Amino acid sequence: MDHKDFNDERFKQGSVRTYMKATRLVCESWQRVIGQPLKLHSTQPLSRFEEALAHITSALKDSQSKAAKITDDITEASKSDPATHDLINDVLIVNAEARRAILERDMDSVPPRLCMGAIWNVARQYASSDEEVDVPLRDFLRAVMSEIAKNMGWPTALRVGENRHFPRIWQWLCEVTEASVVDGCHGIRVINTRGPVAAFPNGPGELRVRLKPGYF
Repeated sequence: MDHKDFNDERFKQGSVRTYMKATRLVCESWQRVIGQPLKLHSTQPLSRFEEALAHITSALKDSQSKAAKITDDITEASKSDPATHDLINDVLIVNAEARRAILERDMDSVPPRLCMGAIWNVARQYASSDEEVDVPLRDFLRAVMSEIAKNMGWPTALRVGENRHFPRIWQWLCEVTEASVVDGCHGIRVINTRGPVAAFPNGPGELRVRLKPGYF
């Protein structure tokens, strides 16, 4: 796995890409159900997304049947993109306070040094002896997310899967794997027993993390 270049838009934009797509889906669903364009005044992607959701909340007060049609339409339209679908399911029908709490817990808000430090700490925990060990990527990242949540003061850890958080945690994991190279050998490396590792996977899938403590 060679990840020396992180210029892919999914990495540069992080969750912003998902917020932009989700906002577009909300506006399109509003147009289909209400028959009028949804006018947004915010300019920042997250603010625009929150403003769009606020319109859905207002629609609930005016007409529950129309609001239900909008939410059903948005949910169905988002199914083609796992990260967007996960975000929509999280925040579409919750109140403003709960929505803000959910959106504040985001990988984009985690300092890189904290995130990469958590990856190294978890690697050392799994590699408690000098033996090489393979760990399912999903399990490895769950432990990383738990440590991040503790350091960030979050009440719960972020989920690991095909969601808006995965591209950013994948980016930092790739950075750590490159930093772990000693004499041409990776101390930490992502592997796939069924073929090559995709450059930009949507989620952990069946990937594993191979740890070689002697190269830490």
